[in-house]
Amino acid sequence: MELDTFFEYGKLKAIPTQRKKERIVLEVIAQAFEYGRIYTEREVNIIIADFHDDFCTIRRDMVGEQLLDRDAKGYWRVKP
Repeated sequence: MELDTFFEYGKLKAIPTQRKKERIVLEVIAQAFEYGRIYTEREVNIIIADFHDDFCTIRRDMVGEQLLDRDAKGYWRVKP
């Protein structure tokens, strides 16, 4: 599968409807986060907004796909 199908100039064209394809897109976005660093919700939103304007949906889906985790302190990238 060609990632160019989903991204144009580094921006996500649209959130894929198929879960498998969405997972691939979310994994690409997750690479923008460092392991071992805690991010505030605002920082997470800013990073995701570089890829797509609907950062709320993508943030929620990244947590749901266990690419990011969160608690009262913030968000962090989950190690595979």
